Amino acid sequence: MAKETMQAISDAETKAREAVLNAKEEGERLVADAALQGEKAVQAAVKEARKKADVLCGVARADAEKLGAGVRQQTQSQQESLRSRAGESRGKVVEEIRKIVLGKT
Repeated sequence: MAKETMQAISDAETKAREAVLNAKEEGERLVADAALQGEKAVQAAVKEARKKADVLCGVARADAEKLGAGVRQQTQSQQESLRSRAGESRGKVVEEIRKIVLGKT
């Protein structure tokens, strides 16, 4: 009976060691899986962030082009207005210069 008890204890210890080793291996596998999933999640987040950044850059570029076009149009309009006023004033300026040069007041 003692021999059977000792064998039962030995078998129980062996099964306990195997269970601990299995649990340790399972734990390591779970940690590795979690690390892999974390890495994939980070990669997906980076990819999504890049997509959003590209969209925002595109919107900013379009806004800048629109603003630039408006500024160019406004500048052109102001230049045309200044040219027009300069043309209108040219005759008066020429006449005033003639008066000064010829001494007429």
